[in-house]
Amino acid sequence: MKKILYVRHDKIGDFTTKWPALSMLKQAIPDATIDVFVAPVVKSFAEACPHVDNVLVDTGDDAAIAELIKEQHYDAAIVSLSQYRVYKLLKPARIPYVLVPTLNWYQYLYKHRTNAQYQDGISVWRRGCNVVEHFLKEHNYPIPEVKRPFWDMSNKKHKWQEYYNKQGEEKLIFAHPGTGGSSGGVPVESFSNMLIDISQRTALDCRFVVTYSGQEEVLADEMVAILSEKGIKVEKAKPLSSLSEFAESLVAADMFIAGSTGPLHLAGLHNVPTLGFYAGRRSAPHIRWQSLSADDRRLSYTPPVGKRTGRNMALVDFDKAATEAVAFLDSFYSDVSR
Repeated sequence: MKKILYVRHDKIGDFTTKWPALSMLKQAIPDATIDVFVAPVVKSFAEACPHVDNVLVDTGDDAAIAELIKEQHYDAAIVSLSQYRVYKLLKPARIPYVLVPTLNWYQYLYKHRTNAQYQDGISVWRRGCNVVEHFLKEHNYPIPEVKRPFWDMSNKKHKWQEYYNKQGEEKLIFAHPGTGGSSGGVPVESFSNMLIDISQRTALDCRFVVTYSGQEEVLADEMVAILSEKGIKVEKAKPLSSLSEFAESLVAADMFIAGSTGPLHLAGLHNVPTLGFYAGRRSAPHIRWQSLSADDRRLSYTPPVGKRTGRNMALVDFDKAATEAVAFLDSFYSDVSR
């Protein structure tokens, strides 16, 4: 297997959750060239992925894309996002082996299929790994372990800590007050009071960095004002030039706290400890959309499950979240080598 195409051409967050799968693929077949087909908004971020060799961009010109794919002479393709359009893009290339998830009727247009349905207790990123495992088994490659971090930026950690004004032995606790699409908004006042509680109760010296995107800056300003009034060390994150640069910078974080899954996934690439707020639903979004950090580095909280309560993030037990965050931080960072 010399050349493989991986198709995931939608949102940034969805592509981020496939870094573990791409990591497994590269570990198992290190000599193979791995290309990805992505949406234009993902291009620079995909180019930063250490498990990817080349990036093909979905320009919308299907004839040109199909010809480009044909010219690459791929040995195999893994279709993470299966659409009928993708089938038409791949068909002229006559790729010997194409693996697709069993999610839509057009799965039957392909010879090779694997189950990628949502399952209880299985996260989105883990399902992506399962598809790659199926691919590797079919080609008699050993299944590698999931190895973190998925993006090793340890050599740049000090640089980014300086960028975020870390002083001495401070711990940088990042907080993102924006919200994700599946959750209601986390009340800024409740979120901020939890951070104040953490700061006052932990044995660590903490500095809070408030991140935001676009219109979320209003929320960031409100959070900074609340924390500053209580004498908490806090600052609003300085803007960066690109998503990939922001994602890289999160290697500086000692914990990332958010109610939005996108930033949590970015922090998880570095195996940063995360604390996430998720909607209270029977579909268990706190499991499905869990961050990419290791199990022992993830904390998650939801309001009570239910139609009336599940999206009301004001019902999250913030006292419990603060208590458990303090216990985690004090225990995790008691080893000064971390």
